[in-house]
Amino acid sequence: MINKAKMLSLVTELAKAKNEQNILATLAIYHPEIELVSPSFNAHANGSEEVELQLNVFFSLFPDYKVSIDQHAINGNVMLATGQAWVTLDIPEKDCPRIQLPVFIEFHFHEDRISKEIFYLDAGMVCKKSKVTPEELAHATLSYQAWKKHIAH
Repeated sequence: MINKAKMLSLVTELAKAKNEQNILATLAIYHPEIELVSPSFNAHANGSEEVELQLNVFFSLFPDYKVSIDQHAINGNVMLATGQAWVTLDIPEKDCPRIQLPVFIEFHFHEDRISKEIFYLDAGMVCKKSKVTPEELAHATLSYQAWKKHIAH
């Protein structure tokens, strides 16, 4: 079983990799059978290939994404963490401000790696603070997903 210090180290490394938008470093921290879930964005990816695509979409939507982990609690192989995210939503023809939002993240660990991440970022608050409608955010998300899938093939 993974120890608490290793769990915290992995999460810290993951935050750093994501802050740098370094997808290869992020994937190296994840278990090959990683499951990445973001309920607010109706996103669910399984395995490194799908997760890589999902991260590309996310970083396209939020090209200046930064996250901090401020508090955490560990029980067995699960860590619950809270923190802050700073993002600027990139939607064509919109001038969205940089915003700060709370995040809640659930991490699961297997074989000394992160095997599941559930990322809770309030999409409604993203819309409100970014001055876009939920429909505009959904359209941008779908557009980036279609574009990334197209260039992946």
